[in-house]
Amino acid sequence: MEFLCEMIVVLEIIMMNLCIFRKNANSRYPFSAVFSILLIYTMILITAGIYIINLLGIYGNGNGLFTLFGFFYLLPLHYLYEGPTHKHFYIICFAWIYTLSVFIISVQLGSLFTSYLSLSVIVMIIQTGLFFITYYFVNKFMNQVYIALMQCQDEKIQQNLNLTSLLWFICIFLINMHFIFETSKALKIIAFLALIINAFYNFILLYEILMKRDQIGSLQSIVYKDTLTGVGSRLAFDKVMEQKMSEGKPFYFLYMDLDEFKKINDDHGHLMGDQYLQEFSSRIKEIGRPGLTFRISGDEFVMLIFEQDVTHVLDALHRLDFVIPSANVRFRGVSFGISHYPSDAVLLDDLISFADQQMYKSKMKKKQS
Repeated sequence: MEFLCEMIVVLEIIMMNLCIFRKNANSRYPFSAVFSILLIYTMILITAGIYIINLLGIYGNGNGLFTLFGFFYLLPLHYLYEGPTHKHFYIICFAWIYTLSVFIISVQLGSLFTSYLSLSVIVMIIQTGLFFITYYFVNKFMNQVYIALMQCQDEKIQQNLNLTSLLWFICIFLINMHFIFETSKALKIIAFLALIINAFYNFILLYEILMKRDQIGSLQSIVYKDTLTGVGSRLAFDKVMEQKMSEGKPFYFLYMDLDEFKKINDDHGHLMGDQYLQEFSSRIKEIGRPGLTFRISGDEFVMLIFEQDVTHVLDALHRLDFVIPSANVRFRGVSFGISHYPSDAVLLDDLISFADQQMYKSKMKKKQS
C-alpha cells in the first residue's frame, strides 16, 4: 500500500508536468501518438528509477531522483513538439517549480497527521487536492505571463527570465532536499545562498521589464499572432476557446492537417514549405471569420465556425486550390475533422480529440483511395 501511494504521487507529478508542457508547446503529431510514446517512455523511466532507488537505498519515494529524471523528458519532447530545446527546458523548469512546490507543501502538511494515516497516503490525498485547486490558475499564469515573456525579443529580458527560472527550480529542489536531510548544515547554507542569488536576479529581471515596459505592453498583440502565417497563434487559440466555451453558445470546431506537407518540405525545401503555409493561411482567413482561424502546430490549423457558416466553410475547403508560381507547387489538399460544441464534447481536450479522430480517418481514407 505504501509503495502504491508513493508511485501514485510520482505519477501525478509527472502527469501534471506533461499537461503543463502540452498546454504551452505546439505538438508535431496527433495527441494519440504523443500520448502513446510518452506513456511507454514514462514506464521505462519509472522502472529505471525504482531500480536505482532500491539499489542505492534512497530515502522515501526518491522524489529527488525522480525530479532529476524528469529532465530526461527533454529527449522525447524535443522530437514530439515544435520549438528550440532551450524553450522546452524552461517550460519544464516552470512545471517542476510548480509540482515540486506542491509536493513539498503536501509532505509538510501530511507530517502533521501521521497519527491518523501513513504519510504516503496523506501526501497523496493532499497533493491531489492541491493540484485540483491550483492547476487552472497556474496554467493561466503560464499562458498569459510566462510564455508571453519568453516570446520577448529583448535579449537581456530573455536571459534574466531564463536564469531566474533555472534558479527558482534549483531553490525549490534544494529546499526539498533540506527537508529530507535536515541535519546537513552544508545543504542549509547552499539553499540559503541559492535564495539570495535568486532574489538578486529577480530584481534585475524586474528592473529590465520596468525599463522596457512599453515593449512588454505591446507584446500581447505579438504573441497572439503566428509570426509566419499571420493567423492566430496557439496562445490566441487557447484564449478564444476559453472565452467561447464560457459563453455557452454552440459552435463548430474544425481541425485541419495539410496533406503531403512533409513531402513538399523534402522535395522543395523549408523556404518553399513556409510559402506554402502562408498561401494556405491567406486562403483560409478569407474563408473563415476574422480572428477565428489559428495555427496550432507545424501544418495543423483550426477554425471556429458559427452554425450559419458551416456549409459555406466546408464547401470552400473542398474547392480550395492554388499554385505557388516560383516552383510550380500545386496545393496537395487538406484533411479535416469537425466537432460540435456542446453536442460532441463540453471539454476542450475532448472537442479537439473528437475532431482530430475525424481528421485522421479522412487522411487514411485518402491514402487508401
